[in-house]
Amino acid sequence: MIMRRHVSKVTFTAMIGVVLILLVVQMLFVFLGQIGDLNDKYRIADALRFVLFETPNNLYPILPIGALVGAVVGLGSLASSSELVVMRASGVSVWRIVGWVLRPALLLGLFAFALSQWVIPPASQSSQFIRSGAAVRDQAVHGYWHKEGNEFTYIAYANDSGELGWVKSFHFSADQRLLDSWISPSGQYQSNAVWMLHDVTNIKIQPTGQSAKVVAGTQAWNVNLKPKLLSAATADPDELSPSQLYKYARLLSADNNTVPGEYKLSFWTKTLAPLGLLSLVVLACAFVFGSLRSRSMGLRVVIALLVGLGFRYLQDFVGYVSLVAGGWTVLYVLVPILGAFLAGGYALRRAR
Repeated sequence: MIMRRHVSKVTFTAMIGVVLILLVVQMLFVFLGQIGDLNDKYRIADALRFVLFETPNNLYPILPIGALVGAVVGLGSLASSSELVVMRASGVSVWRIVGWVLRPALLLGLFAFALSQWVIPPASQSSQFIRSGAAVRDQAVHGYWHKEGNEFTYIAYANDSGELGWVKSFHFSADQRLLDSWISPSGQYQSNAVWMLHDVTNIKIQPTGQSAKVVAGTQAWNVNLKPKLLSAATADPDELSPSQLYKYARLLSADNNTVPGEYKLSFWTKTLAPLGLLSLVVLACAFVFGSLRSRSMGLRVVIALLVGLGFRYLQDFVGYVSLVAGGWTVLYVLVPILGAFLAGGYALRRAR
């Protein structure tokens, strides 16, 4: 019991320390990147608020690497003080020590999932609002193109409450000739596929080729779009929580629509993030107990950083492959995770 608590405490402290160091460095770079964009409307206080709200989004990808390096540092310190040798001599197996290290790693994995589920989506919206001001709904979101009949519409922003932001529509004839277009900065869902648009600017194309401008305070827009479906479609998949991605997929399936690959990839990546973090910690244990146990702490930390970055790039690469090749997205996401588990388990087995 005492040894278990000691190992878990040392490794958890090291993980938190590494994560905080990496986060501070990342926040500094984000802030420096904002300095060049400062102006009368976007002041240094706004830049600091932007960095603050971007912190959860920056912290999320740091957690796996921080857990990996932190486990190497924590176990390395125990090895340097011969504590691991004493534990092994007293009959404690390698796998038991690995289990003790996985306990704090599991806490970080669950914390990463909580960030993606409850913190990152609203924080990202707030940071983009600060960054772009009143134009956030037109410039800082994913956006969505919708075709219904001969009308092509771009919706820059929508939420679950049925609010719209910056809607642009183009109406074509059967021979692909532009008949008219309109733009509205805001709108609200009414009922029965009816949306009420505000401050609409209509451009009518005359048969002579000239255009006429007509402005309307309010204007009804009949389109077969549901608020919840539209809200998820206009957002970047990385800014949506796993539950939002799941609901979006179900709404599309209910309407017999195909779920975009990037949404499925984002869902499985976020859902399996705790498992990926644990696989990296198993690799970290292999660094300490395996062939690198006789190496210096600095070398082990450098190798751990390279492995963590390589794991992240491999995940991104395999994810892009899944978008091109198709198939079961969850299997593509699991490939690097299972690979890390197998590599770490093999090295630990040889070290027993």
